Amino acid sequence: MHDRPTILAYADRDSVKPGDDIAFAVSCINLDNFDCEFVRLLGCDAGPESPAFQSVMDVPEAKRYPGREQSIRAGSYVDIKGSPRLADLGAVTICGTVMPTLIAGQPRCLLSTMTAGGRGGITLWINADGCLTATFGDAGGQRIYRLDQPLSPWRWSFVALSYDPESCRLLLMVHRLPSGSHDHAGVSWLAVDGVKPPGRGDGRVMIGAERDADGIPSRHFNGKIERPRIVAAALSLEQLCELAPRMPAEIGNWAYLADWDLLGEPASVSIRDLSGNGHDGICINQPARAVQGSTWDSSTTDWRQAPDQYGAIHFHHDDVENLSWQEDLRLAVPVSWPSGCYAAYLRGGDTDFYVPFYVRQAPKGSRDVAFLAPTATYAAYVNLGQDRQMVEYYLGCLPSFYTPLDLLALELPGLGKSLYDPHDDGSQRSVGSLRRPVLNRQPGGWLWNFQIDLCLLGWLARAAPDHQVLTDEDLDREGLPALDGCRVLVTGSHPEYWSLPMLQALDGFLDRGGRLMYLGGNGFYHSIDFHSQRHGLVELRRRHSKQGRYGAGDAHSSFNGRLCGAWRDLGRPEQSLVGVGYATEAFDSCSYYRRLPASGDPRARFIFEGITDDVIGNFGILGGAAGLELDVADQALGTPRHALVVAASEGHGSSYLRVLGSDFFTRLWNDAPREPVRADMTFFETPAGGAVFSVGSIAWGASLPHADYSNNVARISENVLHRFRDPAPFQLPGRSG
Repeated sequence: MHDRPTILAYADRDSVKPGDDIAFAVSCINLDNFDCEFVRLLGCDAGPESPAFQSVMDVPEAKRYPGREQSIRAGSYVDIKGSPRLADLGAVTICGTVMPTLIAGQPRCLLSTMTAGGRGGITLWINADGCLTATFGDAGGQRIYRLDQPLSPWRWSFVALSYDPESCRLLLMVHRLPSGSHDHAGVSWLAVDGVKPPGRGDGRVMIGAERDADGIPSRHFNGKIERPRIVAAALSLEQLCELAPRMPAEIGNWAYLADWDLLGEPASVSIRDLSGNGHDGICINQPARAVQGSTWDSSTTDWRQAPDQYGAIHFHHDDVENLSWQEDLRLAVPVSWPSGCYAAYLRGGDTDFYVPFYVRQAPKGSRDVAFLAPTATYAAYVNLGQDRQMVEYYLGCLPSFYTPLDLLALELPGLGKSLYDPHDDGSQRSVGSLRRPVLNRQPGGWLWNFQIDLCLLGWLARAAPDHQVLTDEDLDREGLPALDGCRVLVTGSHPEYWSLPMLQALDGFLDRGGRLMYLGGNGFYHSIDFHSQRHGLVELRRRHSKQGRYGAGDAHSSFNGRLCGAWRDLGRPEQSLVGVGYATEAFDSCSYYRRLPASGDPRARFIFEGITDDVIGNFGILGGAAGLELDVADQALGTPRHALVVAASEGHGSSYLRVLGSDFFTRLWNDAPREPVRADMTFFETPAGGAVFSVGSIAWGASLPHADYSNNVARISENVLHRFRDPAPFQLPGRSG
C-alpha cells in the first residue's frame, strides 16, 4: 500500500501545435488538491551549478485544481458488453485452446460471464495450483468444481466446460495437445451430477479476466488463448474429444452463441464474433496479438501468410496501454509560445511531477533548424526497471542518484514497465505506451535519454533560438513534409528506435541536401512501428527469441505486418546512414575525445574553428563527453569511404569491454589483437550538397552545459550548426563545383 503523498499524471498526446489543445489526467494519492504551472524546459535539473532549466509560462490554466485518486488498473483482457442471450446460457459449452505461461500460485481467469459479486453466471479459470476450475454463481453464493491434474505451463491444451441444465450434469475437460517435445498428450475430465444451474448473468463476458465484487477486472490470465467459443449445446465427452484435435478455425456442426476470432485485424482493438450474433469484443491494455497459435508449424514467421497459425492472443496481468483516467485540465497552447519542450508542472505538499510535451512550430512557420525528440525511445524505456539491476551490476551498489520517482515504479508496478523489462512469465514485452505516468521522464534524476536531451535543448535555445521541435511520431505520421523548410536536423542523445516511414523521411531529407547532426549514440538501431491511430503507442518485436519458447515465430509487426528486427539485420546498418554504429556501453564512467589527424583536413576545419585543445570533452555532468553507449565507424558496415574520423575517445574503463559485440569475444577467444574501446566523431558530405556529423556518444549532450555552455563541446556543436545552416552546398571530395 503506497501511503506517501504522490502526484501522477500523463497527457493525451506528446506534441501539439500553437492554438491547439492538450489534455492532462492527474491522480493525487493522499492529496486533496494540486497546483499546476506550465514551464518551458531548457535543460535538466542537475544541481545548483547547472544553468536554469525551466522558465514559467503565464497562462490562465496555471492554477490550483482539486485532487483525486484515479485507479491504476493493469492487465489485458477482452471485454464483451454482451446481450440478453449471453445472460441466460441454458445448455452450454465454453471451450477454447489455451497455453498458461505463468500461474505462480495465483488464480487466473480464462473466460467469465460472472456478474460483479458472483450472484450469476459462469467462470472458467485456472486455480492457484494450475488446475482447470469452474465456478457457478447464484444468489446463494458460488459453487466451485475443479480437475485435479494441473495444466502444463507453456504447453497448449484444449479446455472445455459443458453443462446441461436438464440433467444438471457438469463436465470439465482438458485435452493436452501434442507439443513437439514428446510429452504426454491426453485427456483429463471430471463429470459432476446434480449441479444446479447458475444464476442469470448480465450478458457481459470477459476473456482473460473476471470482475471482482466491485466490478473491477481481476484475476488476469498470463498466457495465450486461441479461438474461445460458447456453444449453444451441452457437448458430450465424446464430442469434445472429437473437437479438441481439430484445427481451431474448424467450425463444427453446432450453433454458436459466440465464436471469437482473436487474430482478425491485430492493429485494431476489436475482436470479431464470427457466430453472427454480434458479440464483438474490445481488447483492453493492448495484449500481444498476431502471436503463434497451437498449430504454428515453423513454416512461416509472417502471420499474414498463415493467419490460421497466428490466431492467439498473449495476455499478461501487467500489460498497460492506457490507464483511461479522466481528464483534469486542458491547456489551449498560446500561439505566442515558441517551439520547444514544455511541461505541466504539478505540485502538492512536498511532492511534484512533470508531464512533458512538445510545441511544434506555428502552422505557417518555417525554420531551418529542427530538433527531433526521440519519443519512440522514450516509449521503449518507459519506467525502466531492469536498469536498476544493470547499474547495480556495474557499480556493485544501489546508485545514489536515483530519485524517489525512479524507485516508485517498484512500489506501483501497475504503471507498467519498459520494453527492456520482461513480463513475469519471462516473455518479452512488445508494446510500449506513453499514455500513462512516465516516472523516468522528469527533469531530475539519472542523466539518461530525456534528461540529456534537455541539455541539448538548452544548448539549442542559445545557439538557434528560432529552432523548431518535432517528435518521432510526427515524422512517422507526416513523413518528409514534416521537415519542410528545415535545413539542419538535430537528433536527441539516444535516437535508438526508428520506424520505416521515419527512415524514409530521413533518406528524403538527405537526398535533397539536408544536413544531419547526430549528437548521440546507439541511434538508428532497432526498428519499431507506431500505431497508426493511437498516440504514443509503439511496437517492438525483437524477432530473435532469447528463450526459444516465446517469440521465435513472432517476426512481423502486428500493427502493419512489417518484418521486424534490428535495422542492421534488415540490411540498414547505422554506419550506412550516419557513418557510425553501436559498439559497446557501460554506465560507471565517461571519458574524453582526442583529436585525430583528420581534424586538420580542410574539409573538417570548420568543426574545430577557434579550438586549440587536443582533448575534447574531459568535463561535464557525467565527467566526460564520451560514454554510456558508444558508436564507431566501420566501412565494412557502410561508413562512407570519404568519411573523416576527426576525433576518437580514449581512456574508457574495463566495464565497456564486458558488453562488446560477438566480434570482440571471437577475437578474445582467438587471442587476436583488437581495437581499443572508443567513440568515433565523424563527418562526411552527401551527394546532394548536404552533410552528416556524428559524435558517437550518448554522453555528448551532458557536457554541453558545462561552464554555462562555454566549452569546447559546445563550441564544436555551434561550429557545425553554423556551417550546416549556411546554404552553401558541401562538395564531395574529388568532385569539382
